[in-house]
Amino acid sequence: MRIVCFFKLCMKTRVIFAIQNHTKMLRFSNKIKYGLQFLLFLDVDTETYTDIQRAALSCELPHKFLEGIAVSLKKHGILEVKRGAGGGYRLSREAEAVTLGQVVQALEGPAAKSTKKSGELTGQVIEATLDEVLARFWEELEGLSLAAIQKRYYESADKLMYYI
Repeated sequence: MRIVCFFKLCMKTRVIFAIQNHTKMLRFSNKIKYGLQFLLFLDVDTETYTDIQRAALSCELPHKFLEGIAVSLKKHGILEVKRGAGGGYRLSREAEAVTLGQVVQALEGPAAKSTKKSGELTGQVIEATLDEVLARFWEELEGLSLAAIQKRYYESADKLMYYI
């Protein structure tokens, strides 16, 4: 039997718990996934400024959706934009200074603790436990930088490289 349950853990952050064949999975929205792909592409790209259309084609991402993502990342100071010939997007700071938590907050909004407090003891214990889990979750997101993701990218690329 296939059961899918949706829980909203953070304000606007679509974290989905899917229970399929007794296996629990944690998923992020496509907006976060595409945003991270775009940032990684900008980080490893050799061009000073990258055209969004080229990034969309290279990463196989929807162009219009990627434009909206780029606007959000620019508003939060993660990207710089240069208009005109030779223009495009680039990271506004080093990859070590961009964390997964910053990207999630830029694309989905800030995390918020639950405002509804239970008066019953079991509810209070569960709320406290889930608040602790969320705090650890955000610590993990803030501890993972774009540079760490870039390192995994290059390690994966090396495994795919054939030498003659």
